[in-house]
Amino acid sequence: MKRTRTWIALALALCLALSLSACSPKQALKDAVVKAVTVLGFRDESASDEEEATKVMATSGGEVAFPEGFDSTSGKLVTQASGDTLYVAFNGIANRSTEYFVAAGDSLTVTGYATTESTSENYQTFKVAVWQLSDDKATTSYVQGSTVYYTTDGTCYTYTITGLTPGKQYKINISYDSSIYYVTGGLKIQGLGSEELTTIEGEE
Repeated sequence: MKRTRTWIALALALCLALSLSACSPKQALKDAVVKAVTVLGFRDESASDEEEATKVMATSGGEVAFPEGFDSTSGKLVTQASGDTLYVAFNGIANRSTEYFVAAGDSLTVTGYATTESTSENYQTFKVAVWQLSDDKATTSYVQGSTVYYTTDGTCYTYTITGLTPGKQYKINISYDSSIYYVTGGLKIQGLGSEELTTIEGEE
């Protein structure tokens, strides 16, 4: 019922904005949608168009060497924490997330590589993003500015993601935009506060 009321409110806000707008239909629709979702809490009011359009690329370098005994092909997503590092292997995925881990400081250094069968220039990168778990473990929130693009040429790239809170729990989301092809590769995430990983029921 609550969700139904929310969508009704969204539709009313959209209609009102369109009826009051004197600009072109396309621009009116775009502005109306942005304003409506911001009012209803679906979009962060502080997020600027410039920030959303910025594409942060990881830089070439680094190395991902899995620990001895780590079976990188045993599943779609395989993880292991060792010391301050979380190792991740992913095999033929489009969107997967790690377990939650505690951040030791305000940053994580993520080194990764991947390959894809796609030859399209539009699908030669995969994305890494950080999400924070609430203290009551009920919700997650995106860490603003944490999305980084990694080139899928099979070599390692690295980037240090900042803006974290020491002691809070986070997960890494790995995504690939193609609806036909997938990515296979690995990550080394440095900056963990402990080797303990937390899984939330219902999350993949």
